[in-house]
Amino acid sequence: MPSHSLSLATPGSDASSQRPRLAVVISHPIQHFAPLFRELSTRGSLDLKVFYCCDWGVKEYRDADFGHSFQWNIPLLDGYDSEFLPIAVRPRDLSFFSIDNPDVSTRLSEFDPDAVWVHGYGHRTSWRVFRWAKRNQRRILYFGDSEQLAPRGWKSRLLKRLILPRFFAGCDRFLTIGDHNENYYRHYGVADNRMIRGSFPVDVSRFQAAAADIDSQVRDRLRAEYGLRPDAVVALFVGKFIGIKRPLDLVHAVSLLRDRGVDLQAFMLGSGPLDQEARSLIAEKNLGEYVVLPGFVNQAELPRLLALGDLLVMPSEKDPHPLVVTEAMSVGNAIVASDRVGCVGPTDAARPEENTCVYQCGNIEQLAKTLQMLAESPEKLQVFRQRSRELVWTQDVGVMADAVDKAVKGNL
Repeated sequence: MPSHSLSLATPGSDASSQRPRLAVVISHPIQHFAPLFRELSTRGSLDLKVFYCCDWGVKEYRDADFGHSFQWNIPLLDGYDSEFLPIAVRPRDLSFFSIDNPDVSTRLSEFDPDAVWVHGYGHRTSWRVFRWAKRNQRRILYFGDSEQLAPRGWKSRLLKRLILPRFFAGCDRFLTIGDHNENYYRHYGVADNRMIRGSFPVDVSRFQAAAADIDSQVRDRLRAEYGLRPDAVVALFVGKFIGIKRPLDLVHAVSLLRDRGVDLQAFMLGSGPLDQEARSLIAEKNLGEYVVLPGFVNQAELPRLLALGDLLVMPSEKDPHPLVVTEAMSVGNAIVASDRVGCVGPTDAARPEENTCVYQCGNIEQLAKTLQMLAESPEKLQVFRQRSRELVWTQDVGVMADAVDKAVKGNL
C-alpha cells in the first residue's frame, strides 16, 4: 500500500504548512535526542512535533540501576515543539505495558503527520503508533539500537522470528546507527535499500565546548583533585554499576597491572547495585591509589571529567550502542571494548585498530594485556586518541538530522 504522499514547499507557498510533517513518539525526554530535535527544528525543512509518553528525565525519577533518584541537568525540551501524552498509569519502569498511551492515535490524527518515527517495538504505545500509521497510509521511520552480539534465549529468538519480519515489513525506512545494527535488520529480512545510515546522536559540539578550557595545566589540577596522577594513563569507566556492564572486570585488571608495575589508574564514574562490591574489592586488593570512584555524574559535569581520561573501557557483556563511547571520543579518548559492545565495527564509532582495541568479554587477563600495551605504547595511544577526535563527527547530531531529512523526503 503506498504511503501518504509528501507535499514539499514551493516558491511563494506558506512554508510552515507545506513542509513535510514528522511526528516522533518516544518514551520520555532523552538527553541524547533533545539536541537532534532542536537541530531538526532549527533547520526548518520539516514540521516536527515530538510526543512524549511520560515525563521521566525532566522530572525526578528513580533509576533502579543507578540506585537513586535524579533528573538530567541539561535542557531537554527547549527549541522544538513537543507535548506529553496522557498515560494510562504513571510508569514505575519503561517496560512494554507500562508505556501505554491510549490517546496517541487521536493526537496523531490532530497533528496529521506525513511520517511517523516509531522508536523501537518494546512499548505498547509504539504498536499503537505503528497501527495508526498503517491505517492512515503514513510513512513509518523505524529507529532502534538492536544487535545480535549477546546470546538470547530460545523463547526470545522464537518470538522475534515470528513477529519481527512482519513488523519490519510494514516499516518504510530504517534509521540505522552502525554495522551490527544493520546486520540485525538484515537478519529479519530488511533490504539495504530501506536503510539510511545516521547515528545514535550525540551533541559533539557541546561536549567539546564544555571541555575547551582544559589545557595540560588545568587537566593536571583537575586530576589532582580526584587523586589522579598527572603522568598516569587514566582508564575511564562510565555507566551503571550493574552485572551486564561488568565494572568489576576493570578493577581486577587494574590489580593485575599494579602488580606488574604499570602506571595506570581507573576513574570509574557511575553508581548502582555493584557499587559497594566494587569498593570492597578495591579495599581488599589495596587499590585505593589506583581506582577512583567519584559516584554518579550528571550530564552538565560529564564532559570535563571525561577529558581527564586517556581511554575508555567498555567491559559490557550486553551493550547495543553505548553513547558514552561517542561522548568519550568527543574529548579525545581511545576505546577499549569487549567483543559484545555493539558500536564496534569497521564503519561504526569504535573502529578496531583505528581508535579501538577489542578483547574477549570476561577475559580479564586479555583486558589487562590490552591496557598494558596502550599504557606502554604512548605513540599508539596518541594515534588512537586523535583518530577518536576525527571519527566522532560521524556520530554527531547533524549526521542523524541529515538521515531523518532524507528518510522523510526520499522516494519509496
